[in-house]
Amino acid sequence: MIRKMAIIATTMSCLTLGVIGVTGSGASAAKSTVLTEENNVGVTFTKNFNPFNGNSLVSQMAIKSLTYEPLMQFDTLKANTQYPWLATSYHWSGNGKTLTFNLRHGVKWSDGTPFTAADVAYTFNLLSTSPAANYAGVPAQSNAAVARGDYVVVLHFAAPAYQDITQIAGSLLIVPEHIWSKINNPVTAAVTNPIGTGPYVLKSYSSTLVEYSINKTYWDGTPAATQVNIPYYSSNGAASTALADGQLDWAGNDIANIKSIFINKDPQTNHYFFARGSTVTLEFNTTGTGVLTDPAVRAAISAGINRTALGVLGESGYEVPATSSSGLILPNQAAFLKASAKGDLSPVSDPAKVASILTADGYAKNSSGMWAKNGQTITFSVEDPTAYSDYYADDQLISNELKAVGITCTVDGVEASQWYSDLASGSFQTVIHWGAGGANPFVQYQNWLDYNAFVAPNPTAASADFGRYKSAVAEAALKTLETTNPSNATALTNAVQSLGNILTTQVPVAPLLYGADWDSYSTARFTGWVTAANPYMDPSPNDPELPYIMMHLKLIK
Repeated sequence: MIRKMAIIATTMSCLTLGVIGVTGSGASAAKSTVLTEENNVGVTFTKNFNPFNGNSLVSQMAIKSLTYEPLMQFDTLKANTQYPWLATSYHWSGNGKTLTFNLRHGVKWSDGTPFTAADVAYTFNLLSTSPAANYAGVPAQSNAAVARGDYVVVLHFAAPAYQDITQIAGSLLIVPEHIWSKINNPVTAAVTNPIGTGPYVLKSYSSTLVEYSINKTYWDGTPAATQVNIPYYSSNGAASTALADGQLDWAGNDIANIKSIFINKDPQTNHYFFARGSTVTLEFNTTGTGVLTDPAVRAAISAGINRTALGVLGESGYEVPATSSSGLILPNQAAFLKASAKGDLSPVSDPAKVASILTADGYAKNSSGMWAKNGQTITFSVEDPTAYSDYYADDQLISNELKAVGITCTVDGVEASQWYSDLASGSFQTVIHWGAGGANPFVQYQNWLDYNAFVAPNPTAASADFGRYKSAVAEAALKTLETTNPSNATALTNAVQSLGNILTTQVPVAPLLYGADWDSYSTARFTGWVTAANPYMDPSPNDPELPYIMMHLKLIK
């Protein structure tokens, strides 16, 4: 689930977008086969389609998988549900250290070159030579990936990697060796002509609209949408207007008052499905010497937040309060929940708990009624893009809630481009951020806690664990979970609970809400969308599920 922004739209660009949307899709072009979608707002469009660069257009707009594809597709809404994609099957051996994929026959790159096991091996080996390219969190290899003929590839990991299967097979997108072997720096390179195996190829680029056309060599047939348009919108509000006016077929961001502005305009065709796909948290920058390095302060801040208000007011009732400090996505992952962590987060601010935690930590109220120790009050800022209207509203609610319990929290509203840069460099104190979701608990825990995988390779350009939480205990617990065979249910539960206990006691992130996988869509021209009755995939227009959903859509004639 992605949301993004950077407010630079002018009156002229807004008018241009309106024309683009109307001619490309929506009610005014009922017979059009163009599908217009957005999953992020406020992103400054740049002509860079590099999947390894977190600041590229395709990464920030979550459209990498229109071009590049994974080996497998995983349905995060249904346990143990996966679908063959570029690989038709896989199996573990060597006690979880060796992973063998059998690849699909007859796949071609969009330039007509055959897709082979050499491309898969190259992509995985690229992560070893360029660790900063490892946006998927693929574990370290002990030896180079090996292609055995054209349709079998074998990966060798340094440690058992059972729980990494979604990152390995589902998150990492495969690139063509004959193109990328000629690129000197895969992370910083500007890719202007992307070549992939996906259902679409780049048709045109401008600073306000990117157009994709059908990949005529696509292995899975012809998608119903002959063209996909990705327009620029300055904010959630601008995207909401476009959705309500029929300029968007599919939106993946928070749309305030969606029933009144969209659903009620045409209940027969306008729909939404906001599945619980992640745990939204307040992520603390744990580095330096300030008050946020103290776990007790972080716990007190968490106790002072009114999660119900965030859900009802900030998120328009679309997201519900997190109930467990473990960070597990509930009720999806309730089977792993430790009894003591069940319902241990108050839905409203708990001043008594704040006082209990801080008093025990040596704090006392000063003459201004604020908590202080050794003359230092608890003061920090929360930074989020102003264009992320829901998060920005949540920030202001948190600021007011914490002031009422004696903690000073200021709100720092920024453009989306600065936010992403600050996350990567660690130049912030706290942010509200969606969780990584995932088909198993390891995915979110690794995203929050794995300093070695996401920060250590490039500390000024972290790809996760943005708060720089660094703990040998956490790394050991992650390794235990990562190496646990899924067939050992007891060991798996114990490993998950040990990581949940780190979140409970150390609070590197404070769970706030169960994040919605934003999904608003129209059936005026296309059917086959993910629904609550048929949750065949995470419903958002997001990576890496885009090609899977696109191939399920049918055009209404």
